[in-house]
Amino acid sequence: MTNSLSNLSIRRAGVDDARLLAIIGTVSFYEAYFEQDTPIDIANYLCDNFSVEQMTAELNDPNAAFFIALQNEKAVGYAKLLSNAKAEGVSGSRPIELKRIYLVERVWGSGIGEALLSRCEDFGRSSGHDTIWLGVWQENQRGQRFYAKHGFSKVGTITFPYGDSVGINDVMEKEL
Repeated sequence: MTNSLSNLSIRRAGVDDARLLAIIGTVSFYEAYFEQDTPIDIANYLCDNFSVEQMTAELNDPNAAFFIALQNEKAVGYAKLLSNAKAEGVSGSRPIELKRIYLVERVWGSGIGEALLSRCEDFGRSSGHDTIWLGVWQENQRGQRFYAKHGFSKVGTITFPYGDSVGINDVMEKEL
């Protein structure tokens, strides 16, 4: 597969894309985290968060916006934004949350993540948001470097239940 962005398209996802998003979410989450987590925790998380029913519900949320990245007309990633969420420490008066950017491993480092992030930032600006923020797992050094490189700075932490433990995400934000 080429790393060229010339064959990349990014489009807004709709309810008809629920199955596709479920597959991309499952594959990309597994590829990113299978070495750090127990098999049962991963299986439970995938079943709870990436079923077709769950993705359909998320796509029907009026506060959510999804974008699918396609390279050579094949889905390789997606992003999810939420316009009704704000974490402590986020400074904007009209923030938008970047809930997910998930890419299949074979396109990591290809520029597709940057393209998805840029599309999300453009959407945030055009929707009247002044800040984009996200939570990135403290153990995800690659993700933290990616967001810092693109102008995000750490403003706090949040916890999230995961399996039998509680994870800690760094909250990062960027002015739009």
